[in-house]
Formats: sequence, C-alpha cells, structure tokens
Amino acid sequence: MAKTVDIDEKDRMILELLEKDPEMSQSEIAKVVGLSQPSVGARIKKLKELGVISHAYGLNIKKSGLYVLKVDVKCKRPSEVLNKLSACPFFLNGFVLAGEKNLTILLAGEDLTTLEAIVDKHIRAEPDVYDVDAGIVVRAERDAVMPIKMYIERQEDAPCGDESCTNCDYWRIDLCLGCPVTGHYKGKLWK
Repeated sequence: MAKTVDIDEKDRMILELLEKDPEMSQSEIAKVVGLSQPSVGARIKKLKELGVISHAYGLNIKKSGLYVLKVDVKCKRPSEVLNKLSACPFFLNGFVLAGEKNLTILLAGEDLTTLEAIVDKHIRAEPDVYDVDAGIVVRAERDAVMPIKMYIERQEDAPCGDESCTNCDYWRIDLCLGCPVTGHYKGKLWK
C-alpha cells in the first residue's frame, strides 16, 4: 500500500498556487496563504524532499501539435513491456495498473501512423501481450507538460532492440517515420 504524505491546508494551498503558476515567487505565495516568506520556503523545501512536488520540463502536449496515443494493455509482465519501450523517443510514460488492462502507455509523435506502427510492432507482437486497446487523445483539458527526449544521440542499434528500420515493412512503405536514434528517421521533430 502506498504511503500517504502528511500535508496540511497551507501545503495544499501552496501546491495549488504552484500548479497554476510554477514561477510564482515565495513572497507572492506567502501573501496569499498568510505565512512568512521563510515559512513558505521551508514548506516548499519539505514538499520537494518528500517528493510531493518537483519541477519538470518538457513539451506542453496541449500546445505542441503532437499526437498522443494512450495504449491500454493486458499482458503477463508489464515491467518487461515498459523496459522495452522506456528508451524509445516516442515513449512519454507508462503506468502499471490493477484491473483487466494492467498497463497504460502514453506515446507521442508527429505522425499517427508511426505511433500505430510502434503499437503493432513493439506491443501487440509481444508473446505475453493478450489484448491492446489504443486511443488517440483528442483534447487535453489542461496544459500537460510531459518530458520527451528531444536530444537524440545517434546509435547503430534501436533502443527497443529490434532490427534496423530499413528492414521494417512499416518504414519501407511509409507507415512509420522510423527511429530517430538509428538515423533512419524521416520526420521533422528530431531532425
């Protein structure tokens, strides 16, 4: 069972203010929540040490123009599927779940056919994957900043461990833009 973090009403107010405006100064926060600036600083430090808040940079999916694919998977070993995809530049995040579909994966890219090719070739094709349901995220209600690997070091081997894109039918018939890591990428995002 997950450990519950002990936070009070002032902590919740600080979290809400930072969620709305991550650049808000501690002095401005102090005025709103009715604390001194040093007290706000101490609370923010405590929340960071507890892992409740962190500062992450990435692309705002809502404003980036990228497609996001949510993939729900029923599989025998969710960790193995995540390990295979975690180094993929198109991979945003993965969540192990309780329930019939025990894994949710978020992929992002500039081209839907490439995302579908990743699902077909690297998820559906796995022998311990029993069911896959993929859906396109059509709208984000709020800004959603997600870390995405923007700087790609070229390597001989694809991070997923599969063969070169030049041997892939999806790539040859332009149903996939290819892997930015191997240099066989035909898109614009990682050029």
